[in-house]
Amino acid sequence: MPRGGLVALVTACLIVGYVSSPALSQDEGRPIVRRVRLEGTRAISTTALLGKIQTQEERPFSPIIANEDVKRLYQTGFFEDVQVRVLEVIGGVEVVFTVSEKALYHRVEWEGVRVLKPKKLQELIPLKTGEFLDERKLTQGLQAIREEYERRGYPNVMAEYTIRTDPATGEAVVYLLVDEGQRVKIRRIEVANNQAFPDRRVRKVMQTKRWHWFRSGKYQRTVLAEDVERVAAFYRGQGYQDAAVSATTDLDTSGRRMAITMTVEEGPLYRVEQVQLVGNVLFPEQEIRKALTMGTGAPYSLEGLQTDTRALQGFYFDRGYIFADVTPEPAVDPQTHQVVLAYRITENELGYIERVDIRGNLRTKDVVIRRELRVRPGEPLLGTKLKRSRERLMNLGFFEEVDFATEEGSTPAQKDLVVNVKEQKTGQFSFGGGFSSVDRLLGFVEVEQRNFDWRNWPALTGAGQDVRARAELGTVRRNYELSFTEPWWLGHPLSFGFDVYHRSLSRNRSLGLGYDEEHRGGDVRLGHEFTDYIRGDALYRLERVKISDIPTEASADLRAEAGTKTISLVGGVLTFDNRDNRFEPTRGFTLSAAGDVAGGFLGADRDFYRMIAASSVYLPHAKHFVLELRARTGVVEAYGDSGEVPIFERFFGGGANTIRGFRERRVGPLDSASNDPIGGETMLMANADWVFPIVQQLKGAVFVDVGNVWRRVSDYAEEFEAGTGVGVRLKTPLGPVRLDLGYPLTQVKDEEKKLRFHFNISRGF
Repeated sequence: MPRGGLVALVTACLIVGYVSSPALSQDEGRPIVRRVRLEGTRAISTTALLGKIQTQEERPFSPIIANEDVKRLYQTGFFEDVQVRVLEVIGGVEVVFTVSEKALYHRVEWEGVRVLKPKKLQELIPLKTGEFLDERKLTQGLQAIREEYERRGYPNVMAEYTIRTDPATGEAVVYLLVDEGQRVKIRRIEVANNQAFPDRRVRKVMQTKRWHWFRSGKYQRTVLAEDVERVAAFYRGQGYQDAAVSATTDLDTSGRRMAITMTVEEGPLYRVEQVQLVGNVLFPEQEIRKALTMGTGAPYSLEGLQTDTRALQGFYFDRGYIFADVTPEPAVDPQTHQVVLAYRITENELGYIERVDIRGNLRTKDVVIRRELRVRPGEPLLGTKLKRSRERLMNLGFFEEVDFATEEGSTPAQKDLVVNVKEQKTGQFSFGGGFSSVDRLLGFVEVEQRNFDWRNWPALTGAGQDVRARAELGTVRRNYELSFTEPWWLGHPLSFGFDVYHRSLSRNRSLGLGYDEEHRGGDVRLGHEFTDYIRGDALYRLERVKISDIPTEASADLRAEAGTKTISLVGGVLTFDNRDNRFEPTRGFTLSAAGDVAGGFLGADRDFYRMIAASSVYLPHAKHFVLELRARTGVVEAYGDSGEVPIFERFFGGGANTIRGFRERRVGPLDSASNDPIGGETMLMANADWVFPIVQQLKGAVFVDVGNVWRRVSDYAEEFEAGTGVGVRLKTPLGPVRLDLGYPLTQVKDEEKKLRFHFNISRGF
């Protein structure tokens, strides 16, 4: 019998015995409680415990209440034993509760622990010094220790504990004895009885893997048990509905190496004989069938059935029929293993939005959210517009999460749309330093608010404006910038902004900078959204540029660039962008065409015009894998009184942002005397990056870059340079980090063909 039950039984017997005594004859058989006492407490406040006791002084004594008091004291978890005594005193009784406190946990000592560090071991035992020792928590900690060992590849670990208590202090020391056993590595995984799929395909489904130099191959019982279900689910998903899978293990005599055998009983293959749609009236059947993935002749699976059911519901939801219901009715022939699929569709009526309610926005104004929504009250509730609305809200960068829900409206056909947002921090003060292959050593300090509101003092947040001040100080670069953008000017999707800057680059020949370059100026920007995906932007820029410290051995053409020039430029860009997320796109593409003109009717010192076209395509495949394809081409030419395009407005190639594997700016025209890059009037670049996840915020990449820069327009596309390599992408608090290892596939002048690192820390959004 548990200790609590025994105590309660003994207590009840004592109380019943006392009730039958002569002392109970007074006051109608119930004596008055004259005093309540607690005995045996050391660490616990007596006053606090008395507050839990319902037996009260100067009230009639109740054996039932006293018995419940014993239970209440025991349930606090502070005591090993609780007893009650009822003593006769003058005029009534004295009730005495005697408790035996649990020991106080002091520390844990262990023996046989080599794999786990002391800090980790202590974290796994959910006890804190000075609290009462709860053996249930100790047992939980012991189980957590065994699980941690198994996670590390030690499945045969044994652990037990003993407790020693100091009678004088009441403090307990836990002695933990661990036998770690051998670390088990999986040397072989065999698949038995499989006919439909090769061993390699079945092993790919499993998370348990064989050992090799780049993989631990550790054995975990729980993971293997999950793998049994994974393999069975894989077979069922391929049409083998009766598949059964089991796993056996074989440990060699050393206790270090294990072989695993996955035995598969495939059963028959079930196929779809016919697909029927029943009850559809509003849309052509041929159009509806395009949503289905499991057609005639395809392997039948419950997963595919559920997927197609959701796809049909999504088909109607995207068109505003949110009340549509789809019921699958599969008919299986057990003899032929053929399945006739029938989807019974109840289309119901079109759903409308009665009102839009926004919730969760503590800082962001409602109007900032509403102007991004593609749905309005009184319109049909179209799923396609809801999806686009969510994309636009996430692209603001103000929210961690955006979800939609519906609530009942005034009529069955009307719904209130609820937009639930979870805001994230949009303001930041950041500073730090880093190193990149372009900027060398670089330090920066930045203050930014991406959800700024200059009218909302003192919070200064909520209107969706963007304001930023940034300073960069480095070995090569010195930049100071202040910018402001109002995305909705005068209540229309017309953006207005300006930038003021001072930028300088110091001469560094290893980076292709054969001179000092300094820019001082600013610009004014206007932009307009024509559709959800098309926008136009215009800009006017006025800046003063100084070129200095050109080497004496440079050619006369390069030395002619020295001096200070004023540039007055107006330009614009038209962009199509349907990416799902502009911060981390996984699908969609962008197209842009840009052009600008300097000098001429705008005045200043240099006359030139420029045109650039660019495109990016993001193609998802497998799970979380994305193929990024980018291409851009451009031309810049002088006109009027200018014989040459200024060197700081020309195109340059090579390095982290163009063709990896080459040094910065080393692809393209070079000065005939100093061999410094001088840029060109035309360029064409193409990049292909295959990006895949590694762990959490870390991604890997394989890339190929092709392109070149040509001195004159007449030389366009004469020859190309190429590079390839691998890289990693990491999100950090300072911004995205990109590390690429590139190798040139072609030979350019004075460039050695060797591996080169390209390391960049970009500013995050």
